[in-house]
Amino acid sequence: MIKPMGVGRSGRPGLSGRFRWPGWPGWSGLAQRSPVLRSILTLVSGTAASQGITLVLQIFIARVYSDVDKGLFGVYGSITGFVITFAALRFDVTIILPDDDRSARVLQRLATRCVLVTSLLTSAVCVAGARILRDHYHHSGALMWWLMGAGITVFLVSQITTLQYWLTRQGRFGDIARNRVLQSAAVPVCQLVMGLALHGGLPAIIIGTIAGQLAALLALHMRTPELREPLGDDAPSMRAMIHRYRKMPLLNGPNAVVDSVRNNGINLLIGAVSVAALGQFQLAWNIMQVPVALIAGSVALVFLKKLSDTEPGAMLPLVRAVLLRTCLAAIVPFAVLYLLAPWLFPLVFGATWHDAGYYARALTPWLFMNVLTSPIANIFVVTERQSQLLAFAVAYCVVPLTWLGLSRLDMMPTIIGLGWLMAGMLAVQLVMALAVARDYDRGNRGTSTPVGPAAPTAPTAPVESAPPSPEAGEEPR
Repeated sequence: MIKPMGVGRSGRPGLSGRFRWPGWPGWSGLAQRSPVLRSILTLVSGTAASQGITLVLQIFIARVYSDVDKGLFGVYGSITGFVITFAALRFDVTIILPDDDRSARVLQRLATRCVLVTSLLTSAVCVAGARILRDHYHHSGALMWWLMGAGITVFLVSQITTLQYWLTRQGRFGDIARNRVLQSAAVPVCQLVMGLALHGGLPAIIIGTIAGQLAALLALHMRTPELREPLGDDAPSMRAMIHRYRKMPLLNGPNAVVDSVRNNGINLLIGAVSVAALGQFQLAWNIMQVPVALIAGSVALVFLKKLSDTEPGAMLPLVRAVLLRTCLAAIVPFAVLYLLAPWLFPLVFGATWHDAGYYARALTPWLFMNVLTSPIANIFVVTERQSQLLAFAVAYCVVPLTWLGLSRLDMMPTIIGLGWLMAGMLAVQLVMALAVARDYDRGNRGTSTPVGPAAPTAPTAPVESAPPSPEAGEEPR
């Protein structure tokens, strides 16, 4: 074990009308001509605004809460984050599939019932394992008691996700983007207010998070009054919908579960050694997500459209061009962060967060490679090579957890090794993507077939495939 060391249809304009993407000639005009691209741009601009709000508010939050507070909250967020991945049993995804809205509304109610049951079970399991969790993580009585109510967070975040799928079905991407901005502001603002009122501590940060998530859910609730209208006698039954989409939990389910095990397992393994180290790691991760989201988002935005239109013979040149552009866009900001992070973090966030700067430097190779690979991840789906993607996801999960579990180094060199190890894994994925593109150009397509009904691809901003922050309370990929 690691040795611890010291310390849409509504017709309302979205955000895209006010957002310009430099470096991509004619992008604004193309977005205006294409409803799909305009929707994607709306969501990505909302993500960019959310990242900016998070960055600014973290400056103040870091001066209210200690690294131990943030670390304990990281444990809470990792446990709830794992459950959120499958809380609706993937029936939330099915909301976009039926031809008629009435069936989709039945599926929304089915997903909500699944979320409710899963939330209650989460709290029941945490009650049963309360003493084990307390003794394993800093002997924290506060963490033990608050985990007993973890089902509240599971319900709020999972229900937000369910309603966002309904809005996706309706094409109301502006509403989704606005709600993301609201949530990214409401959660940290409530955390800050509660921290000042209660002088920090785990109860303050959890109460603030729940309050912010509740505000985001209520906002979505008010935007979707149609979901509370009577279904009518001719509406299909929930039993019929369960039978029709009974294979849906297998659609992208294995990938989602494997990613969730990795995402939250990394946090829990670090927290088991040092809760304070987890708090430092979480701050570094949150801040480093800002350049990742902005750079990967803008590149993936363009590549998503081109990928769907590419004929055999042109895929490999396209992938190479995207990788080159992404590298040129990312190399300077990441090089600057690598050099200056140990100095910037204590200057901006306070002397308490000295180690977070070095964790940020350690994460730089990993996140730089993540920026390179994020835009081309969909090539495995387009070329029907999902089995290869799942095999890589399993290895990408096992390797970091094994490293953290077996390392005999101090925490800082362990995280440095983790950063380079994961960068190497993503380099392997990059080589795999190039090989898949070459095979596609030669006319060799994969044989993987999706399980259950095929879902249309909803325009979304790229999601980082790495440990999620419990601050935002969003479902990881």
